Amino acid sequence: MLRHRSRVGLAASTSGAGWVACAVLFAAVSADAAPAAPSVSATSDGLAGRRLAIDTPLHMYATPSAPVSPTIYLERCKGGCLIHKGATNDARTNTSTIPAQDSPIGEFANSLGQIGTAADAEWGQVVQCMKEVYSPYNVAVTDVKPTSGAYHEALIAGLPTDIGQSNDILGLAPLASDCSAIDNVISFTFANRHPPAARVLNICWTASQESAHAFGLDHEYQFVAGSTSACKDPMTYRTDCGGEKFFRNEPADCGETATRPCKCGATQNSHQKLLSVFGAGTPITGNPTVTLTSPLASGGGLGRSVTVSAGCKRGVAHVDLLLNGYKWVDQPGASFGLSGQADPSAYAIAVPTALPDSIIDVQVVAYDDLDAKTESPVVTVTKGAPCASAATCAKGQKCEAGKCFWDPPAGEIGDSCAYPQFCQSGLCTGTKDQQICTQSCIPGVADGCPAGFSCVMSSATDGVCFFSSSGGCCSVDRSGQGWLVPGGTAAILLGLVRRRRRRR
Repeated sequence: MLRHRSRVGLAASTSGAGWVACAVLFAAVSADAAPAAPSVSATSDGLAGRRLAIDTPLHMYATPSAPVSPTIYLERCKGGCLIHKGATNDARTNTSTIPAQDSPIGEFANSLGQIGTAADAEWGQVVQCMKEVYSPYNVAVTDVKPTSGAYHEALIAGLPTDIGQSNDILGLAPLASDCSAIDNVISFTFANRHPPAARVLNICWTASQESAHAFGLDHEYQFVAGSTSACKDPMTYRTDCGGEKFFRNEPADCGETATRPCKCGATQNSHQKLLSVFGAGTPITGNPTVTLTSPLASGGGLGRSVTVSAGCKRGVAHVDLLLNGYKWVDQPGASFGLSGQADPSAYAIAVPTALPDSIIDVQVVAYDDLDAKTESPVVTVTKGAPCASAATCAKGQKCEAGKCFWDPPAGEIGDSCAYPQFCQSGLCTGTKDQQICTQSCIPGVADGCPAGFSCVMSSATDGVCFFSSSGGCCSVDRSGQGWLVPGGTAAILLGLVRRRRRRR
């Protein structure tokens, strides 16, 4: 296999061996710096090695196209373990196509290089992290070896040199050539090659990525929405943020040190991919916490902003400000830094200038990226003075008991609308002759719009769902009135869009 030892190395291949290594250097490491097992190897910059996916033809599996077992077994190689070199991959017999020969693997060591009972506490933290990462899916993560049946073996121990690999590798795993999930294989996480700094989280990151390669996941470089870093997803190589990484419910562009086409599809959503393999489980990371810090109590006035404290182990994806039951503001979650997202983080949400004077029920809701949410208690305050009639309220609002408010949204996608709050999606747009309830979409992402609608785009990342036209000419709305939708309508539509991304 070709090896690349610059920080911008290219993918390597060995066509004669029947597999390709999707390898990009994660951090340059000197091979002569490798200590003997079970010592923990580290580099001066706190990074060690690269994570590789080995493209493997289907004939190299013990049971090609077999259903994937919902068991992930974490192997720490107590007392050492032997991995056999084979022509097929079979976790039940500790056989893998990856090692150069039959290979003894050193036992999992903690950050001090200790093994056995002394390493139990750190091992337990790794196990717990893996359980948290995989808990949204119907899969059992265990460090007790199954006595029967198939399973995925996530080997978390030893050094890359134990199996004849270079010392700059953190992990290896098979990846099906068609990105299908494969059963009963071994992924390798070389725990003793990880540095002491943030060691448990980094081992968990590698083990999550390597095991997920076997379930058909590619590397991710950036999320499509806003071209933001994929550093909070375990499928990344990026190090511009830290903390515990989780499979994110966001479409991502693939790549290692730059974007590239995904191996199987235009983009990749790691969360949805794992759902398609295992089905849904029950996250054990807990819902977000949220506290309205101002206004603190009912009976006062509403200032220019509302302040909030919110946090979540997965991270807060967004915080919504509800005023008299309507979501006026959808504020993105705090940024992820080198230690992850602060838990909790402080948010200052500006009160919209369009909010009419009236009695106001204030509430905030915090969401994670899987839409788990927590609502704050309601605090009732007054902006200006109570309303006396709907004449001083916003378009479509009623005035009752001094409060301006909208009825619950009733408009479905495609219904005619006069204001956004009528629509269940919160988005009302169209041409000057026809406004409809619609939703935002990302051009090029499959199933982004309901049947009968197309994603009308203004850029590579922004669009709205609009009636599909026949031959780019026209369509008919639900009232039966025909209206023209020429190909140049996109600019008109997008000029009217309130750009609210909705998770569907």
